[in-house]
Amino acid sequence: MVAKTNPAQQRQQAVVSALLPIVRIADQPTSWPIDDRLAHYGCPGTSIAAMQDGRIDWVSGFGLSETGTTASCGPDTIFMVASCSKPVTAMMVLQQVERGVLSLDSDVNGYLRRWKVPHNDFTASTPVTLRHILSHSAGLTVNGFGVVPRDGRPVPTLLDLLEGRSPSKEATVVVNKAYDGTDRYSGGGFIIAQMVLEDVLGRPFAEIADEFVLAPLGMARSTFRHPLPEEFQFDVASGHGDDAQPAAGGWMISAECGAGGLFSTARDYATFLLGARDAYLGEPDAILGRSLATEMLTRHDRGSFGLGFRVLGKGNTLRINHGGSNDGYQSETDCYLESGDGGVVLTNATSGLFLFREVLNSLADVYGWPGFMPAPKHLRHLTAAELGKYAGSFRIVSGLELPLLRTWVEDGRLLSQIPGLRFGVQETFCDTDGVLFNQSGPFETHVTFGADGLAEQLHVSEGDVQILHAVRVDE
Repeated sequence: MVAKTNPAQQRQQAVVSALLPIVRIADQPTSWPIDDRLAHYGCPGTSIAAMQDGRIDWVSGFGLSETGTTASCGPDTIFMVASCSKPVTAMMVLQQVERGVLSLDSDVNGYLRRWKVPHNDFTASTPVTLRHILSHSAGLTVNGFGVVPRDGRPVPTLLDLLEGRSPSKEATVVVNKAYDGTDRYSGGGFIIAQMVLEDVLGRPFAEIADEFVLAPLGMARSTFRHPLPEEFQFDVASGHGDDAQPAAGGWMISAECGAGGLFSTARDYATFLLGARDAYLGEPDAILGRSLATEMLTRHDRGSFGLGFRVLGKGNTLRINHGGSNDGYQSETDCYLESGDGGVVLTNATSGLFLFREVLNSLADVYGWPGFMPAPKHLRHLTAAELGKYAGSFRIVSGLELPLLRTWVEDGRLLSQIPGLRFGVQETFCDTDGVLFNQSGPFETHVTFGADGLAEQLHVSEGDVQILHAVRVDE
C-alpha cells in the first residue's frame, strides 16, 4: 500500500521540487529541485518553515549541517540568524516602552550608563532616540559587525564595538548624517538599543530576551547566550564562508547580540513572526499590545522600516520582512499581515544569500503570495552606446551606510557592484520598460537621466518601497 501524503506534505513537495529564479525572465522558464540548488551554490544545508493562515504549515531541513559530514539539517536545527535578531530586539524595547520603563522619543543618552552616543552637531540638532534607532533613521554608523570563529581569537565586548577598539574591526559608532527621516541601516544602532535594555533593567540582554520574548512564545530552541550553552549544542548548523568550508569550531560567537546574535530555528522564528502578527491583530495574550504593535509594523514616512521590521506592500500585500547576513549564515523571513502566510529560510553558508530567494519564490508560487514576485521580465537589448550611459560611480545618499554603487561595461555586459555588500558583482539587465534589474534580489532600479544623456540618479525599489537612492559623482 502506498502511503498517502497530507495537504501540507503535498505543498512542501511542490515547493522543494521547483525552486524559481530570483527574477524570472519571460523567455527563459526554468525551475530546479532544492538538492540541485544546494549543490549549485555550494550551500551545505537549509531549514525552511512555511506559514499559512496564521499557523505553521510545515517545517523541514535539507542538506547537511556541516559539509564533509553526514549530519543532516532538520526541522529543529539551530542556525545563527544574524540580522533577523533585530526585530526581536525591537520587540524587547517596545515591551519596555509599554511597561513605562522606556520612551521611544527620549534621548538614549539619558538611559545609557556605560557609554554615551558621542555628541556632535548632528546630535545637537536631533538627539538619537529609540524610535530613530529601531527605524534605522538615526544617521548612526556601522552597517554590521563580524562574528568570531571558535578558534581562540578574542571576542570584542559591547564597549569594544561601540568604541571601535580592538579586537573589533569596525570604527566607533557615531552619528554622521543629519536627520532627514530616510533609512540608513545601522547595526551600530541596535547594539546601542541592547545596551539601553541592559543598563536600564540591570540584567544581561540574553536574560531579558528569555523572559519577555523567547519563553512566552515557546521558542525553546532559541537563545542570545554566547558562547552557545551546552543544552543547545546538539543539532547546530556550522557556518560556512566564501570558500564553502566550515568555520573553525562550527558554530560561531557574536558580540553584537542585539544586532545579530540570535541562535534560532526555522520553526522558532516563524513562531516569532506569527507572535508579532498576533500583536498587530490585537489577539488576546499577545506579547505586545496592539497600539505599539501597529507602530512597530507601520513604515516610517521616508523609509522601508517600521520599528525593527522592514514593512513592504499595502492591503493584502502588506508584509513584514527581515534578512540576516554574516560570515557563515544567510537567512530571510517574510510574513503577510492579512493572511498569515509566510516563510522562514535559514542557511548555513554565505552562498545561501541567493538560495533563500529562490526558496521564497517557490513558496510564493505554491501559496499564492500576492505582490511578492515581479512579473517575468521581457529583456531589452542595449546597444554599446546605450550601455555606456549607465556606466559610472553613484554616491549612495539613502538606504545604506556604504558609500558607492558602481556600474561598468565589460564584454558587452552591464555590471554593477556595491563594494562592501555581499551580493558581489552582478550582471545588470534592462527590461522593455527601461527598468534595470539583476539576479541578486527582487529589486528594480529606475533611472533618471541628466541633460548629457547619462544616468544621473538611481532609485532602487522593492515593490512599491524605495530602498536605496544613489546619485552620480565625478570619478
